[in-house]
Amino acid sequence: MEKGDAFMQTRQSEPSERLYQVGAFAALTGVSVRTLHHYDHLGLLRPSGRSEAGYRLYTGRDVLRLQQILTLRYLGFALKHIGEILSQPDFDMLASLHIQRRALRDRITELERIEAVLGELLARCVATGEWSWELVTRATGAFEAALEEREKRMSEYYTPEELQQRLAELGKTVTPNEIQRAEQEWVALVREVRANRGLDVASPQAQALADRWNALVQEMDQQFHGDQRLANSIRRNYEQGNYMSIPDAPTMEDFAFIARVNAARQG
Repeated sequence: MEKGDAFMQTRQSEPSERLYQVGAFAALTGVSVRTLHHYDHLGLLRPSGRSEAGYRLYTGRDVLRLQQILTLRYLGFALKHIGEILSQPDFDMLASLHIQRRALRDRITELERIEAVLGELLARCVATGEWSWELVTRATGAFEAALEEREKRMSEYYTPEELQQRLAELGKTVTPNEIQRAEQEWVALVREVRANRGLDVASPQAQALADRWNALVQEMDQQFHGDQRLANSIRRNYEQGNYMSIPDAPTMEDFAFIARVNAARQG
């Protein structure tokens, strides 16, 4: 802990205006001082300021960024990719939170189902002193169902090696002119989407962008010969930031905007 570490507060009472030295910030968030120093060193979470004595000072805004880092880590993102995602000039915090919430909700549902079965099994054993083999069987079935669901999700995607091989195979069936035309259309559309993500999702302009996006996805689907695993794999790579080094590649914020437009149209 840094010398003189203490909670510091400005005259403003709002959380975003409070200033925390690193030890107090660590106590507030449950993240160790060592980890905070590591994130600072990596550029993931720079303190908002420094005291006259040179101590790190964090604010409520830093808590929000730390939440993003930890949630993305929990979802399986590497620290390098997290830094790239959060450093994008057009990073959309709300879009990111919507995507994270959807992924976490799926995990929570699965875990709650298993926890309920285990809770019932333990309660019966404590009450009677005996194991209920019926409940043991149910618990086994719950875990098996969870494993099957996870394997099913994994089967919806190619491994990196499989993806590379599948793309190479498809590359032999698509002409260079078709590839160039598709790339040009995607680049133009992504730039327009990125410049207009602030549009009302129910507006004709936003719906027109979604129509073009959906049409290109459908065309790409046809080029993939209906290979849904390939489409899923490419989409997941985009959402996880694996293609961020590609100029004008769609980001998860772009996908989230189109999803909101499509959802608004449905009701």
